[in-house]
Amino acid sequence: MLLTMEEFRAYQPKRETYALFGWPLGHTMSPELHASLFAASGREADYIAVAVPPEQLQEAFDLARQKLGGINCTIPHKKAIIPLLDDVDTAARDLHSVNTVAFRGGKAIGYNTDILGFAESLTRDKVSLSGKKVLLIGYGGAASVMAYHCAREGAVLTITGRDLEKAQVLQQQIVSAVPRAKVAVFSRRHIPRDVQIVLNSTPVGMFPKEEQAPLHYLPRKTEYVFDAIYNPPVTATMRLANPKKTKTRDGLFMLVMQAAHAQTIWTGDAFDPAACETILRRLYGKMAVKRLSEKHGKQNIVLCGFMGSGKTTIGRKLARLTGLTFIDADQYLEDKEGRKISDIFAAEGEAYFRDRETTYLKELSQKSGIVLSLGGGAVLREENVRAVKSTGLLIHLDTPYYRILKNLSYSDSRPLIAGPSGQSETTRLYHARKGTYHRVSDVSVRSPKISEVLEKVVKSI
Repeated sequence: MLLTMEEFRAYQPKRETYALFGWPLGHTMSPELHASLFAASGREADYIAVAVPPEQLQEAFDLARQKLGGINCTIPHKKAIIPLLDDVDTAARDLHSVNTVAFRGGKAIGYNTDILGFAESLTRDKVSLSGKKVLLIGYGGAASVMAYHCAREGAVLTITGRDLEKAQVLQQQIVSAVPRAKVAVFSRRHIPRDVQIVLNSTPVGMFPKEEQAPLHYLPRKTEYVFDAIYNPPVTATMRLANPKKTKTRDGLFMLVMQAAHAQTIWTGDAFDPAACETILRRLYGKMAVKRLSEKHGKQNIVLCGFMGSGKTTIGRKLARLTGLTFIDADQYLEDKEGRKISDIFAAEGEAYFRDRETTYLKELSQKSGIVLSLGGGAVLREENVRAVKSTGLLIHLDTPYYRILKNLSYSDSRPLIAGPSGQSETTRLYHARKGTYHRVSDVSVRSPKISEVLEKVVKSI
């Protein structure tokens, strides 16, 4: 729920309620994220967003003390809120930034949980900062959080950005807060070559300008890349990394964990890591649906690939994650025809089946909000490809061949590879079709593990 100040003045909470204050507030994930966290903890509470102009922050804050259990602050209120508080914790004071306020015992106490979310991201990836050479790109609010944590953990920090004077201001802020901190400022042309960790705090690379990156390349010793951006979930900066030697992380887990820590401050509720992981996966799913429309201009997700590549299994899981409706094109055809595909092949032949398949794919392409799993040979006809891509993003599951053979060993309902020469025919068909799958698809995803394929499909959107 997004309220104007006028609406917030009239708002009367029906139960325990918390809010986000910011200006402007467009699309924010915070109400949905906090609702998921309340559900995970079993707490009956609400979370609203309030568009608070800077000149009305005092009034909004006074109303919040009367009506709410706590608030979150985002741009431009993280610093402006501090003079209104009764107390501020150490990290928030050092950072000059409060993103969480708890109303407790008649007092308003400010905290910064962004730093906790950032720290949790590094812990999740088993990244230690002590003694590591870290490059921080940027000097804004997110940068100050990252720099402060790096300094406290004993990293050797280099800050860079377009405006080196602003970078030097951040350097002085960190050295003042953490006297033992090792912090230097360099232009992007002169960053140290032995950097091990790269942190991007800037919005460079955020949707819709996703192809931009603050660096042209990563230092060759880079072991880890963290990008505070989460739309897209795989940023241009992350794509600079060598996946064989460099871990990467976007900012969505940080967002989840800063919210979880805010709720712990407000209510005392602690969150099971598994519950946070579930919330994270669901957010990625919802992000995929949002990007499907806003970036790709599509309504459906369509999966193609060789028989046994896992299209039905991945399709069902993807539908649950995104909230879309799953349809198996082969099953849809069988239901419409009233008989099995193997029976159609036996009675009418492959040509008849392919004609019926085309008819039903054109019908399915008129639907909206579906995950559609195609038969292995569906994309061999260009008219089928045009039909499904008119409304859908076509994703190729490039499952390793050994895994396909294992999957097919569990099935006896594949008419094209039935009989004594089944494996040799499977090999022939696989190599004959593989190039077509790559050519017609919008995205190709490869992994032998179902969990990895699902994650890659979601992030590829």
